[in-house]
Amino acid sequence: MNTINGVFVDIDHVAPSWRFCFCEGCPQHGGCLRFQTGLLVPDSMTCGSAIFPSAFRNGSCRHFKQIRIIHAAYGFSPLFREVKQKDFTMLRTQMKKYLGGHGTYYRYNRGERLLTPEQQEWILQLFARHGYTENMGFEHYRDVLDFSE
Repeated sequence: MNTINGVFVDIDHVAPSWRFCFCEGCPQHGGCLRFQTGLLVPDSMTCGSAIFPSAFRNGSCRHFKQIRIIHAAYGFSPLFREVKQKDFTMLRTQMKKYLGGHGTYYRYNRGERLLTPEQQEWILQLFARHGYTENMGFEHYRDVLDFSE
């Protein structure tokens, strides 16, 4: 099973834009998500985006990505459960704008994309600014590795 710090990693679902690292000589590789995911690349994967050894300069790597486990969320039903009809469209429109559009909003709602803690906080603050503070949360939560750039 492919795990990093006890969290399952499905390499097939890592974004195609993710940059892997294979620089074993880098002193930061033990705590770097890019290097650790590089160790999980299957033999069937023969090309992709990678970090070059020249990225390591003056004792650090410009592309170092600290391994971070986040409590990610998805599903918006609980947020809208107590929302008044007059606020519904405005709140949903603001969320769509923040999340990157109509399609992206629904990907977060269905769990195809997961909200980072920072995104969750922004959304909860949006609802709080409009008076919704009781029982605010998301439908589902999962602990996952933070692959945000």
